[in-house]
Amino acid sequence: MSKPICIIDGDLLAFKASAANETRGIIALHKPSGRTKSFKHRTELKETIGDKFPIEDFDITDTQSAEDISHALHTVKRMIQGICEACGTDKYEIYLSGKDNFRDELPLPQRYKGNRAGLVKPLQLKEVMEYLKGVHKAEVVIGEADDKISIRQYEGIKEDIKVIGCSTDKDSMGTDGWIYNFDKMSEPMLVKGIGELYLDEKGKVRGHGSKWKYLQWIVGDTIDGMNPCYLAKVKFGEKSGYKLLKDLETEQECWRAVHDLYKKWYPVDVEYVDQCGRNVVADYLSIAQVYWDGIHMLRWEGDFVDIRGVMNKMGVV
Repeated sequence: MSKPICIIDGDLLAFKASAANETRGIIALHKPSGRTKSFKHRTELKETIGDKFPIEDFDITDTQSAEDISHALHTVKRMIQGICEACGTDKYEIYLSGKDNFRDELPLPQRYKGNRAGLVKPLQLKEVMEYLKGVHKAEVVIGEADDKISIRQYEGIKEDIKVIGCSTDKDSMGTDGWIYNFDKMSEPMLVKGIGELYLDEKGKVRGHGSKWKYLQWIVGDTIDGMNPCYLAKVKFGEKSGYKLLKDLETEQECWRAVHDLYKKWYPVDVEYVDQCGRNVVADYLSIAQVYWDGIHMLRWEGDFVDIRGVMNKMGVV
């Protein structure tokens, strides 16, 4: 039997290695007095001022200082070695995100990954990415590296080859195939079928399989700017989604539950302006389609799921 192949998220490698190689902080300027003070982060500032001063009285400047780049490159090299050792192989592919992400054009009411705008990037991020491309033959893909990883791990299932998606992204847990979360797992696990949802020791919702994907479909991802009930102006969190889906046993039951929830949220058509400035009129299934397209990791190029068609076939609609 051939060796497993690790399909590694290069975006995460580069970010982690470059971020670990620098020291960050903030300088807070108290505008009324003109005094400045350094803090480790904004939380420390808020804890220090308490109720004495409003946060609006401060101008905050981020500071960064990096160690020699050789340390970051050594870190990322060791990360690759560690991933391969955990997966029992020396074969790997690394992918980096590129331009033309189709999710940027979806008729979402909020900007896709808009919450990440303005985030401070590590100083050496580009240098580490160039190292991955030059030394480790990392490939820059069209769109998100997450999709390419999902496609490769799904190919492994279809071709009966152990292709392991290596990422810490939670969305990867919804695609059939071998998965290795190098932050949380000691070894790869096989994700297949409907899967399950459960609560970990801290009460956090965890899961895998299509149930995990359905949870993302109704809960969304605030970091990526996807909130399925945003236009409905209601709150619906992970625990609510967990209670709705955890005891369902079939794909049809899950699809029906999701269908009924979107219909409850959007009983009439909704008008809104999408992330591209387009005027949109949508019924509940059109809104459900948009969020499916946002959370669904591709299993092959051009993998579009017509949710109306699926629901019709299942007798849900």
